Amino acid sequence: MNAHIKLSARAALAGSQLKIAALVTAAMVLIFVFSLCNAAINTFWQTDERLVLIAFSAVTLLLFVAAVSPLRLLLEIKHLLLAKRIKPMRRINMGASGALKACALCVYNFFLKLFWFAAFEFVPFCCAFVLAFYAQNKAVSLKAAYAVFAGLAVLAVAGLFFWLVFIQRYSKSMFYLACYKDLTASEAIGESIRKTRGRLVEIFLFKFSFVPWLLLCAAVVPALFVIPYYKQSITCYFLNSR
Repeated sequence: MNAHIKLSARAALAGSQLKIAALVTAAMVLIFVFSLCNAAINTFWQTDERLVLIAFSAVTLLLFVAAVSPLRLLLEIKHLLLAKRIKPMRRINMGASGALKACALCVYNFFLKLFWFAAFEFVPFCCAFVLAFYAQNKAVSLKAAYAVFAGLAVLAVAGLFFWLVFIQRYSKSMFYLACYKDLTASEAIGESIRKTRGRLVEIFLFKFSFVPWLLLCAAVVPALFVIPYYKQSITCYFLNSR
């Protein structure tokens, strides 16, 4: 089934690769510019007022979300149209409402994923903190320290794996926002949670199958072809499983 979905994704992209690549390029440029600006300010802006830097970082983050989130929704809509074989793609007008919903969805998803990351990594973090506190007051043998840290590393990696699987419950939220323009951000998340119940591992494994392709994105240029293929495949997968 997965091979059939990937084949259908390649067929859907045929002739439209450059249009999708243009939007992917825009998103990559925005990410690069905001990252560069934030790094430059934190490096070269000498000030003792930490609150000023925090406020600037918060404003930069809000601008980043406001710029990238509507672009993500637009990409999802275009992938959806391609998956449904609606060609040529008409001009898409999301409107201010759609842009705001996309921003709200990205913010909700960020904090939900952050919360669950903290929950899944809570035990190894607390154990590491206790061990570090204990080591400051009493001597700890090197072998014991290595053994404990190795155990904590395994626990942290296991927590990361289960977190990556668990957050797939939010993976269809942007898809549903693209499918149904009347949905709110919270309703799209609720629908995603409902429709992914019992299928989290399946979704994770499907995405994991693209890791060799995604590693090519380290060379930047292949990302213009890999990311559209990956996103189109995910959209086709969701269409076949909704």
